[in-house]
Amino acid sequence: MATDAHWESYRTAAIDLDPPWSPGLCLTPDVSGVTGSWPQRLSAPIFIITAWNPDSVLLDATENRARHGELVDDLDRLSLVHWPAVGRDATGTQSGASHHEEGVAIEGLGEAEATSLGRGHGQAAIYAWTPEAWEVLSCTDARRITLGWQLKIRPSPG
Repeated sequence: MATDAHWESYRTAAIDLDPPWSPGLCLTPDVSGVTGSWPQRLSAPIFIITAWNPDSVLLDATENRARHGELVDDLDRLSLVHWPAVGRDATGTQSGASHHEEGVAIEGLGEAEATSLGRGHGQAAIYAWTPEAWEVLSCTDARRITLGWQLKIRPSPG
């Protein structure tokens, strides 16, 4: 079960996005009401969902990648447009170690469908991104955190 500390980490996480039509992007939270420039090729809302670490229980990489494969298979069966996304601790560390979770960015879902998908993959929360806001949405109750957002092109590795 997600604790208040988990919710704080959800609120401050950065998301690295890899849409097929763009160089890598980094989405970061900002003050509510402050937003960056919305990418023209996107249809809002975009939901970011992971299948890693269900019920906030840390699993090893092999188990997490298998769960990720199941999520991608579900999206493919539903014919939903999706691309890779990685949620990470925006400061680069969490409890002294780098923390990240592979996931997907998804177009073409409603909020209820997205939270149901997250819940079905053992998640306490998912993200919703629109031109107006960046939100953390609970998959188990009505909890919601609404923030602003900024988007930057990620530097190329090396």
